[in-house]
Amino acid sequence: VASRARAGMLRGLLSRHILRAPTPRSRLHARFASSGRVAPATASQARGPISRRPPTRRVPSLERIFSSPANAQPAAFPACGRPTTPRAASSEDTDMAALPKGDGAEALAAQSCADLGACSRDTPRLTPEQIATHARAVPSWVVSEDSTTLVRSFTAKNWACAFSFLNDLSNVAETEGHHPDVHLTNYREVRIVLTTHAIGGLSMHDFVLAAKLDALDVTYSPKWLRENARDA
Repeated sequence: VASRARAGMLRGLLSRHILRAPTPRSRLHARFASSGRVAPATASQARGPISRRPPTRRVPSLERIFSSPANAQPAAFPACGRPTTPRAASSEDTDMAALPKGDGAEALAAQSCADLGACSRDTPRLTPEQIATHARAVPSWVVSEDSTTLVRSFTAKNWACAFSFLNDLSNVAETEGHHPDVHLTNYREVRIVLTTHAIGGLSMHDFVLAAKLDALDVTYSPKWLRENARDA
């Protein structure tokens, strides 16, 4: 029993001594504190807590992406979507010069829909005889069976050529204040329908605008142009 008691007392003394014994770091702080200096921080304390952030992935800017040679846009895209090298337009498929123009076309084109006045219910409706006379000046247009519309259809070389013509058409229509119905099908087939909506028939406005639209440049499908120029 006495030996166990002595062993217990010994363990108690050792534990108190160990708890009171200063660590090397404690002794260092005590030594610097007595001299009025501050103990230097350890390397880990100087760096502070280590933040483990995921690696940042660098994303190239859109400007760099689209300016790279691999993403450079070709100069032109035909309707099939394959890039091609632009070529000089030939007289075969450039403008209306290869298509027929009737007598009186220039006189019609010289007029202005704005000078004829705004379309209304009072706009004079052309007689069948007048329609037949003016139709000879614009042979690319077809008068409907009921003599209420003028229709012109053609096939452009590709989508871009069709829309280039439609943009020019829009500018002319806005300037003249007379607007046709426009249809674009099969990505390059253009159909223009002229009528004076206010009277449900044809007026001088329609033939004047038809002559002006015939003066616009169009890049036609070479095949369509050959066939229509030959038939004319």
